[in-house]
Amino acid sequence: MYKKISIFAVVALCAIVLSSCKSALSVIPQATNTIAPISFGDLNLSRKDYIVLNTISAEATLTAHFSDGTVKVEDPAGEFSITWEKDKKTGEWAPDKIKGIVRLGYLSNDYDEGYYNIPPYPHWIVRRLAIYRLINAAKIAGGDGVIEPVISTNFEQGKSNRDIVFKTTVSAKLIKIKPDSK
Repeated sequence: MYKKISIFAVVALCAIVLSSCKSALSVIPQATNTIAPISFGDLNLSRKDYIVLNTISAEATLTAHFSDGTVKVEDPAGEFSITWEKDKKTGEWAPDKIKGIVRLGYLSNDYDEGYYNIPPYPHWIVRRLAIYRLINAAKIAGGDGVIEPVISTNFEQGKSNRDIVFKTTVSAKLIKIKPDSK
């Protein structure tokens, strides 16, 4: 009960603070998932201790538009879009226009809790989005982890010469740890 009230209070406070800001958001709203990938060598379990449920996969596609001093990344489904602008004096990239919530997934050891700035790299974002979707598929299927995920990112020319379509596919064997028989 207290946890729900605390979460509601934090969300309400964030909404008040964000609605009072006149300038662009400097933090991109994001939902984050993590899962532990396991290599066969590191599994440290005998084969009787776990079962391989099946192979799962997920994919994500994003469109990026590059122009002088801006990068815009859009989800074709309309879930989010982010536009970064490059500061002419410092050369730093900063988010300028933000719509929606970016959903990001991480495999173990590639998540830094202090890393809140999403870089203007479409290949990085599409990879994280595909991993996010794989994690959700693993949860729905009742898995405890994934074995040796394979991640493939491809890109192709978009509608104009400044547009690139990025597509990432992630697949992995889903495992379920057998409970102790004690």
